[in-house]
Amino acid sequence: MGHQDAGTGVRTVLDESVLDTAERLSEADRGGLLRLLATGGAQLRESMQLAEESGVDGYLADLRPRAVLVCCDAGIDVAGHAIAALADWADSAAPVLLPASTTLPMWAGPADLLLLAAHAGDDERVLALAQAASRRGMPLVGVGPAPSQLEEACLRARAPYVPVPGGRPAQAALWGLLTPLLRMAGRLRLAPVRDDDMVAAGDLLDSISARCRPNSDTFVNPAKTLALAIGTTLPMAWGTTPLTGVAAYRLASQLAGNATLPAVWGTLPAAARLFGGLFNGSAAPDEGDLFRDRVEEAEPRRLRLVLLRDTEEEPDVRGQLEVTTGLLADRAVPISALTAEEGGPVTRLASLIGLLDFVTVYVGLALGIDPSGERIGQPPL
Repeated sequence: MGHQDAGTGVRTVLDESVLDTAERLSEADRGGLLRLLATGGAQLRESMQLAEESGVDGYLADLRPRAVLVCCDAGIDVAGHAIAALADWADSAAPVLLPASTTLPMWAGPADLLLLAAHAGDDERVLALAQAASRRGMPLVGVGPAPSQLEEACLRARAPYVPVPGGRPAQAALWGLLTPLLRMAGRLRLAPVRDDDMVAAGDLLDSISARCRPNSDTFVNPAKTLALAIGTTLPMAWGTTPLTGVAAYRLASQLAGNATLPAVWGTLPAAARLFGGLFNGSAAPDEGDLFRDRVEEAEPRRLRLVLLRDTEEEPDVRGQLEVTTGLLADRAVPISALTAEEGGPVTRLASLIGLLDFVTVYVGLALGIDPSGERIGQPPL
């Protein structure tokens, strides 16, 4: 199956046969990213234990922050988006903000709280914010590898630090770093995160890993199936709630990193207004001469809507979906829809991200892209 990337003239081949056997996948996945993604549930459970042992609960017990700032390094910035989305509910005890620069807001001080998470532990922006918070007497908590510069900054500030085992690439380290932040969000009443929801999410990640394992046949492996559906398209990922919008963002960022495939993401209802116009140029392909030779004919990438639905959606979003899906059907724009599994917010988020992470790696490997971004060879056209 081939296509021509718009603007480049480069013909890329999606080699479906790479996904057929565990042996070929093992040869292509040189860094073992599929195996590392399968540790998501174990990461979650381990980090729950590490967070409990770190003394964070006692540190937070008497805090009633006016605002909570969450800063994560580039490798796992989706973790900050997840906390902000989970705090997007009426009973949140404090607003959650995601500072974008190396400078704290002028108003931030001892009445607020800074949560920091870093995959490498030496990110300049994360370290700068930790130092600024310490100077202002602002409470902070760090999550990351040990030893690291971030750990040292937290120790100097007499702030707790959750040491998460390193050695995993950022694409497969999310749950180890996100879990302590989720746990703290629950303890601070920023979001309705419960321990039983976390445990259920870990079990679900194990189940997803089993369903998406390399040695399962493509037709019964949901990650392989979706990878083949979106691998030669330009995916547009839309979440129907702030929570599933985080999963859409994760899909776009993981496709870029694992498959060098661009994608557009957004959250309804705003996404339809901002990006819906892109579908106006989409139409069913002109078949023309049905008997022409298509073997050497390159096909342009076409848009595909990847719809990430939640179990709880606003009525206006559901109405918007009915209109949108009808319009896309008229334009012959394909749609892939996933619905989060029933459960608490962490379980629902894990049900989508856990699957989509596998999808992005399978897309990359089928396109001849090592998850590190290196071209590993193309089959003959």
